[in-house]
Order: sequence, then C-alpha cells, then structure tokens
Amino acid sequence: MSADVLKNVTAADVPLPRQRSLRSFLAIPQGGFGVGLLLLLLALVVVGPFIAPDSPNEISDQPILGPSAQHWLGTDSYGRDILSRVLHGGASVILLPLLAVSAAMVVATLVGLVAGYLGGKVDAVVTWVINIALAIPSYLAVLVVVAAFGGGGAVVVTAVAVVYAPYITRVIRSATQAIAPREFVLAARARGESLGWILFREITPNIGPTLLVEIALRFTYAIMFIASLSFLGLGVQPPSANWGVMVAQNRALLLVSPVGVLVPALLIGVLAIAVNLIADALTQFFGDRIHERLMV
Repeated sequence: MSADVLKNVTAADVPLPRQRSLRSFLAIPQGGFGVGLLLLLLALVVVGPFIAPDSPNEISDQPILGPSAQHWLGTDSYGRDILSRVLHGGASVILLPLLAVSAAMVVATLVGLVAGYLGGKVDAVVTWVINIALAIPSYLAVLVVVAAFGGGGAVVVTAVAVVYAPYITRVIRSATQAIAPREFVLAARARGESLGWILFREITPNIGPTLLVEIALRFTYAIMFIASLSFLGLGVQPPSANWGVMVAQNRALLLVSPVGVLVPALLIGVLAIAVNLIADALTQFFGDRIHERLMV
C-alpha cells in the first residue's frame, strides 16, 4: 500500500464489531448478576461505616457473646461488636487489590506495548525476564518480600503488583503483536507518528477488551491473594477491621461463635465471585474481538 493511501488510514477506518451497549452487557446472565452483587457490596462498604452501631475497635465487657438485641452478630474474643467490624472491614479488602492490580497494569501495559510493537532484542529481553519471573511461585515471592520489608498494606500492594506484572505483560505483549501489523498501524508509521502516538492512540484502543478482561481476572485473584495474606498475618495488621483479619482472629472460636468467621469469609467469597462473573461476561461480551483479533 502506498504512503499516499496509508496517510489517510487510521484506527477509526478499521471495521470493528457492532457497538454494544451497557444494557446488552447486563443482559448477559453473568454480567447482570455479577454487577448486582458488586454494587451491593460497594454499597455495604460505602454506607457501612456510617450505620455501624459501634466503633470497630471498641471493647466491651461482653466477650464471645452470641447474637443479641444489642450486638446483632455477637462479639469477638475482645468484646468488639462483630457487625461493626464487618461494616468497617470491607474497604481495605477492595482497595488493596485494586491498587495492586492498577499498579501492575500500568507498568505491564507500558512494557508489553513496547515489547510487542518493537520486537527484536527488546522483545527478547522482556520475554526472558518474564519467563524468569513466572518460574518463581507467587506466594513464595510475596513471602520473601514481606519477610524482608515487614507486613502491612503498602508492602503487600507493592509485592502483589510486582508478582502480577509479568502475567499481565505477557498478555499485553501478545495482544500488541496481533495488532502491530494492521494497516492503521502501518499508516501511522508512514505518516511519521511518534512511538507514543502509535502505542497509545492506535494500538491501545484496539486491545481495550483484552485490558478490561485481564483487569477483572487479576482483580479476582488479588482479592483472594491479599485476603489470604491478611489471614496469615502478612497483610493488613490487627487491630484493623478487615474481613481477612477477622477470619484469622476468630477462627479459634469457630465452634463457639461461628458468625465471626463465616460472615467475613462469605463476603470475601461473594466479592471474588462477583468480579469473576463480570470477567466471564466481559469475555462473552467482546467475544470474537478478543479471541480472534487479540489473544494469542
């Protein structure tokens, strides 16, 4: 194709699947149900602290109390109201995985775009680093980081972001390699567009579906990952109100007062299921565009 023709070709000229609306996404059973569950949990997280009957760390003289008129879900071994801790404990369960996945996505998208588009030695080096990183078990890598720098939300977010970045980079690199030979990319090169323009104005919009699905999937994994780290005492630290911490602190009372374990564990599970359903619906929603044009 000549440069005169290429200069008039842009990403907008490439035929794309028909526009799909939010209504059609919600019409997918997994999408509607997943979004509904997620909205309910977000409402609980946002409104919960304002309707909690007590402070999450307020200690009473009634430890290990079963459900009652004063304490609807009972109290834990320190006499703290379980309902209040549940209503306060969801924010970090959502925020920390979201921060970890966002940080990993920013770095991985940049590296994956550059490696997939430039190819050659750059791609070879990136692929070599990815293969080494993926050979290290995720939990082992995080445990080493936490052992070196201590527990806490910031350390766990950083560690999880570093662990997930290679996985996301591999996906973005493959998606970029599928788009790079397309005519609108060649047209941008013929017009003399900069590398940044080509990567972020031509390629990135066309791998958007892959990005969305990958974000949803990694968010699901990160929820369970960070919750399990909090359960092990490596994530959010007591006495912070966190659903994972609550499961860890109340597990010894499972046979005596199971509510303190079952309710936060159930909420973590429902959150993970909701996000996973949304990821499945996104895959179905974008369908052919992901599998035929982007994924390798």
